[in-house]
Amino acid sequence: MSESRTWPVRIWRMQPWNPSPLMRASDRVEGLIRILAVLVLLIAVPTAAAAGTAAYSSASERIHRENATKVVATGTIIGTPARVAASVADRNGAVRDQFEAQVSWTHDGKSGTAVVVVPDGAQPGQPAPVWLGENGKPTTPPERSSAAAVHGIGVAVAVLLEIWCGAAAVVWCTAWALNHRRHLRLDREWRQFSHPTGQGSQ
Repeated sequence: MSESRTWPVRIWRMQPWNPSPLMRASDRVEGLIRILAVLVLLIAVPTAAAAGTAAYSSASERIHRENATKVVATGTIIGTPARVAASVADRNGAVRDQFEAQVSWTHDGKSGTAVVVVPDGAQPGQPAPVWLGENGKPTTPPERSSAAAVHGIGVAVAVLLEIWCGAAAVVWCTAWALNHRRHLRLDREWRQFSHPTGQGSQ
């Protein structure tokens, strides 16, 4: 019989319901733990999907609510643009330098100035968009709706990996503890066999 065919037989014989008298109690416990771990792995998939869906819905609602309060005003660059130390990725994924400059604006009869992000190559005196929040202060541009999907997928993957790693850790720790116990018992039995009670080495 080939090695590939013997593995399923070995796994089947390790199940806790095997009536063989050669099955030790520790073998049955280990088999039961493995079966429970497989069930946990299967249950983890819909659990992670539900967590990801909930995270997506929450993030989507938050993004929609925050974007609804943002308005754009046309400001005027009054300072020399300076390159920011950290680069950013644009909508197409290309990494580019980011520039900031002091900009003044007037919106709904209220004026203000602040240092905001300006387009690459902008010069003093040129117009620059300024995103204002509900309180009339500068804020970040509207967040893309796709960010909610990315957040939801990230949460689902994190939950799935956490459950799977936890189940694998339980199986590994159980196997290590039971193997350690078996080795200790085997050592005791071997010593008793090598030196029967009442007899010592000459």
